[in-house]
Amino acid sequence: MKRIMKTAILCGVLLVMGAAVGWANNGISPWNHRQNPAYFAFGTRQYAELGLSVDATIGNSVLGTHELFAETLTIDLDELYDRTPDRGLRLGANTNAELHFLVHVGRVGLGLYSDTSSITRITVPQSFIELLAKGNELDEDYSGSTEFMQRSFTETGLYGSYPYREFLIAGKLGMFAPGIYTEDAEATYKLETLSDGTVRGEVGAEGKAYTSFGDEGVQGLGVNVSLGLIRPDADGKPKYGGAVNNIPIAPARPGYVIDLEESRFTFESESILQAINDEEDPFETTDQEGDFDARKLDSGDRPSVHMPISVSGFYRFAVPVVDVIPTGEVVFGDYPRLNAGAQVEGNFFPVNMLSVGLGYRDFFWHANAGVRLPFRPVELAVQLRSAAPEISGVWGRRGLGATISLAIGW
Repeated sequence: MKRIMKTAILCGVLLVMGAAVGWANNGISPWNHRQNPAYFAFGTRQYAELGLSVDATIGNSVLGTHELFAETLTIDLDELYDRTPDRGLRLGANTNAELHFLVHVGRVGLGLYSDTSSITRITVPQSFIELLAKGNELDEDYSGSTEFMQRSFTETGLYGSYPYREFLIAGKLGMFAPGIYTEDAEATYKLETLSDGTVRGEVGAEGKAYTSFGDEGVQGLGVNVSLGLIRPDADGKPKYGGAVNNIPIAPARPGYVIDLEESRFTFESESILQAINDEEDPFETTDQEGDFDARKLDSGDRPSVHMPISVSGFYRFAVPVVDVIPTGEVVFGDYPRLNAGAQVEGNFFPVNMLSVGLGYRDFFWHANAGVRLPFRPVELAVQLRSAAPEISGVWGRRGLGATISLAIGW
């Protein structure tokens, strides 16, 4: 409780102080064009900008970062089971990097961009943690599966914008390639203990991972379009806006696959503890099957892969000292989700050097705080955050992330 109170007080102080201007990092800025291509038009630089941003987040649903990064990692299995949510032990990692060059000539905005994004998620069922913590019973069968998901894309393309009536309309045309795109990747286990104490089990794994990058170069590029608009206020600052991102034009057809075809091995042991005490292998493999294959795909075997289409929007509430900017995004596809949050940002110097926010994005809850140097020739922003698959884990420090963004120009 004391930890929660301290965190709440700290966030309250930062909220009062305010944070970066209305187009600051993780808000309405060129660095965040994944949510709306019109963000490109609302940077600090009026004529030209060269910018880059690097972002990474890791987290899990059980262990705190102070435990993971301790000099000696000690895990109490009973405590681990008690802390594991019903949805299981979830581990994840998100990484993003982007580079852009923009020019604005009169009312027209033009630019080039390159963007890489990656989402990793592993889910270990609660039943498996219970088996480790409480052990197995005689004549009982146990089974379960662990899901693995990896989706990464690289995209390069063109940007353009133009004001129309009271709105600024923008678009991106990009060519993209899957870096690693998994399908039906999972590991399974089965375990039984006979009345005489003999343990029999089976461990299996299967799934496919597609990629456009291989020995013969890049194979199977796709094309998509993102469209966005923003309504500026009387001062030219963004007031509200929306976008449709990753509208499919042509699917990617990745030319390579890493295929794990129903790999299985079974094992048996008459006395696990005795074998361990004798420094022997406690499990004797009784059967093994399956195949691991990495190969180039024929044109007829290549799957159609799209970047997930999404619809996003924001509204900026200008109040004394700060702007409050709630945002939302619905992501469709194989893993649909609702990304939402709110950013509190100052609206004059020097309170525009800090930022705070709370939200949910790509399987992580996060609370963030950042600082930036908001100068026109050079702009540097650094943001730190606590992240976790469950919102309670944000205050329990079960994950962390950071974003570093840099832009130069005039």
